[in-house]
Amino acid sequence: MTISRALALCAAILLSAPLGALAQPAGKTEEADDRFRRGVQLYNEADYGAALTEFRRAYELAPAYQVLYNVAGTCYQLKDYACALRAFERYLADGGAQIPGGRRAEVERDVAVLRSRVATVEISTSTPDVEISVDDVPAGKTPFPEPLLMSAGRRRIVAEAPGRPAVMRVVDVAGGDHVQLKIELPVARAPEGPGEGAGRAPAPSSAGAPMDRAPRPQRSAPVPVFPWIATGALAVGAAAAGVLALGASGDLDAELERYPGDARAIKRARTRTAALALTADLVAGAAVLAGGISLYVTVAGGGPERGDGDRASSPAVRLVAAPASLQLVGSF
Repeated sequence: MTISRALALCAAILLSAPLGALAQPAGKTEEADDRFRRGVQLYNEADYGAALTEFRRAYELAPAYQVLYNVAGTCYQLKDYACALRAFERYLADGGAQIPGGRRAEVERDVAVLRSRVATVEISTSTPDVEISVDDVPAGKTPFPEPLLMSAGRRRIVAEAPGRPAVMRVVDVAGGDHVQLKIELPVARAPEGPGEGAGRAPAPSSAGAPMDRAPRPQRSAPVPVFPWIATGALAVGAAAAGVLALGASGDLDAELERYPGDARAIKRARTRTAALALTADLVAGAAVLAGGISLYVTVAGGGPERGDGDRASSPAVRLVAAPASLQLVGSF
């Protein structure tokens, strides 16, 4: 007979003999009867979680050993094999000779099956009185008198103690395993007061060398804006003058190709073309010079500053004027 079929039979027996007839304390048996019947109804509706809660509450009110059978069967349906095993073993111990021989033999076979589906986990902690929960179900406080039974699978174990950070461990256990788990709980650091920490030696740096003074933040000097604006304006002016010079050169070519030519018009076009070309060259040269100065000011003056106002060492940069060029020479 399977556990679920035997559970249905047990429920029918107990329903025919209410818990009040089992010589339980007066005043609580009526509520226990109601909760037990409600648990059976929920079990038949496959609401096993709610049924387990009702069976356990009925057992607390009127601890009849027969209810433990229903608890075990409901835990089995929830795949909580450790819970089912504990309830069946308690059922056999409390029922004793009152359990019929056939029923006892069936439960013992079920117990043998369940033992192959659970593991024993021996939990120890670095400090006593640590609250342990398994899959969010409280299991008690350390030290435990015996190892905990846990269903096979992945189990989430949380250790909590007042004044200490909680520690979580996830373990995978198989049926028949015996696992020893040591949990170290860190000591919570007390918050430092306003005056605490003064006069202490500074902590060593990450490189291991002692720090002779606190690190100072570095600041970056702002990038000079106006030199670059002037450079851009001169570059635009050089480009505009160059365009006008090209246009004047085209006008000169047109005058030269005209027949008969006008000497005065040719002279005016040639003069205008030369003036615009010279202007374009001068403005372009000024743009190059301004660009070099802007670059020098940016590189030499825009480096990081130390916290005490000293600027980091500037790269050696200098301008060199050549007969046909302007050069920026330096090391970076």
